[in-house]
Amino acid sequence: MKVLSQLRTSKQLGWRNCAAVAVHRVALQAGLYERQFPIRPCPIPEPLNGQPQPAPLSADGCLAAADALLAGTATWFSHESHAAGSPPDWFLDPASGQRFPGGAQHWSRCRPFAGADIKRCWELSRWGWAPLLIRAWRFSGDHCYRDALNSWCQSWCHAHPVNSGSNWLCGQEVSMRLLHALQAWQLADAPAQLPDPSPQRAAFVAAHLQRIATTERYAQAQDNNHWTSESAALFIGGSWLAASASAHAPAGRRWAADGLRALERSVARLVMPDGSFAQHSLTYHRLLLDTLAQVELWRRWLDLPRFSGRFQERCRKATHWFAALLDPCSGDGPNLGSNDGAFCYQLHSQPYRDFRPTLQLASVLLTGQPALAPGPWDEPLHWLGLISPTAEGLEDASPQAPETALPKPPPAVELFADGGYGLLRPSSTSWALLRLPVYRFRPAHADPLHLDLWHQGVNLLRDGGSYGYNADAVDLAYFPGISSHNSVQFDGVEPMPRLGRFLWGNWLQLESPPQVETGKAISSITAAYRCPHGRHQRRVEADSSRLLWTIIDHCAAFSDRLVLRWRLCPADWQLCIDGASAQLFSFYAQISVECNQPIKRLELVEGWESHFYAQKTHLPVLELEVAAASTPVLITTYIALPPQP
Repeated sequence: MKVLSQLRTSKQLGWRNCAAVAVHRVALQAGLYERQFPIRPCPIPEPLNGQPQPAPLSADGCLAAADALLAGTATWFSHESHAAGSPPDWFLDPASGQRFPGGAQHWSRCRPFAGADIKRCWELSRWGWAPLLIRAWRFSGDHCYRDALNSWCQSWCHAHPVNSGSNWLCGQEVSMRLLHALQAWQLADAPAQLPDPSPQRAAFVAAHLQRIATTERYAQAQDNNHWTSESAALFIGGSWLAASASAHAPAGRRWAADGLRALERSVARLVMPDGSFAQHSLTYHRLLLDTLAQVELWRRWLDLPRFSGRFQERCRKATHWFAALLDPCSGDGPNLGSNDGAFCYQLHSQPYRDFRPTLQLASVLLTGQPALAPGPWDEPLHWLGLISPTAEGLEDASPQAPETALPKPPPAVELFADGGYGLLRPSSTSWALLRLPVYRFRPAHADPLHLDLWHQGVNLLRDGGSYGYNADAVDLAYFPGISSHNSVQFDGVEPMPRLGRFLWGNWLQLESPPQVETGKAISSITAAYRCPHGRHQRRVEADSSRLLWTIIDHCAAFSDRLVLRWRLCPADWQLCIDGASAQLFSFYAQISVECNQPIKRLELVEGWESHFYAQKTHLPVLELEVAAASTPVLITTYIALPPQP
């Protein structure tokens, strides 16, 4: 059975992609990359000198973060701070004390999952600190930030000969580092739009582009953000070199042409017609839009032709999808799919879970209109000269922003059928996401018919997230699995077989297109799927007149038992059980559950969730277990919400 599942999954992944991955692995084993691209010294970009261009605004958050770096404290994954030194020890994981392969070993000999989580090595080597230090320099005029940047850049290059060690291993990591370097130089060299193509800068960029181009086909075979990130780096870095008088200009033109073709192809394939991305993840969708925003900025600065009409339309659709899945009250969104902590190209000091800065920048650049009223999420627009500066900084309102008509309110029911998302919005502050099992690309999580519910900025019913990519076996099974989602599990097993760390087999599909009903007060979405262990149909109704949600789960064809889980926001929940029904109370909601069959078990248990990479916290989970019966099981859940304050 497993062999058949592997064959079916290989076909879904694409035979050409599987072949490209196989060729890459053979090249690694045979040492071809090491012979073709040997280790050599890393060019050190010329140090910054002179006075900074005054910042368009001021912000204490940026200076506090930059001061922490100067004091030797660095932050991993936007939440975890450690004493790292200034400059840091680039190959030390301060959490575990383990070290990663350094400059003496070719990147092709590194094994990313052999010890500590490789992402702990990659985090600081993405160079996200570079634009942060430049912003602090321009805010304050204090050269200590400029000097720290020079010191960190020199330290990194000395410690990382080209093609050596863990931080040259991944083409996407190399791409992020390159784009952060270019972003920092662009900010530092203001008011000029293009950073000066000095000899060492050009050599640094060329070394990165050569590494990215080496495994370009492998990146494409991933069918995910590796392809878009690396294509963007080739296009941006290559175009910048091509516009220079550098000796690397001819190679830059080739890399730029490759990047342009790859961007057109990757966006056409990975961004679906409805704007859904190949990776079912809000944080990865943010990375996609942040990357596309960089592409559009550099295209403008370099005065290059526009991309194709199809490319531009997919960018607009991807921005609309992102806007649709953000909570209008908090700026957060469903903890959907994979989350590796990526937070790149940010020119603001908003929290990691606030997605509004990306939405606003992408909307202005890719659709021509802001998606949000003025606010602190506008800071990137000021740095990039897209709206007028203010001397006093960004408060809750930004009166200097242009008066532009904002989009109309979203519809009460919205389907993203290509990606598998159904949205219900009975009011401006209450909404839900129903995750539909539609998998054109490899799913990261087993989350069929998962329901995410939001009310007044609170995520009442929530996804568990992904926690870590190199966690222990228990966490690797739990977070991507059905137990970490608001859905039904049959017979204690996953709805799809696990074939690898990042791969599920026998991808699920809907039985039929989802049914949508839109009424004056009540709207609903109904969908169903079948797996080898059972059949699950879920109907979600929203009653806007009473602030009442009704979820009807119809389950059949399972052999032993089912477990329905409602993963709740942390609160003082009180459970009252009365035979085949139960009520659950808290400040946030009143939940009632009824079942047409005897309930074998109904209790509040302790579960886990992860909002940040490598961090997990407890949350309450209501579990209802029912044994198999001769007739289908029907479970009805009512969720009554408090009125508007």
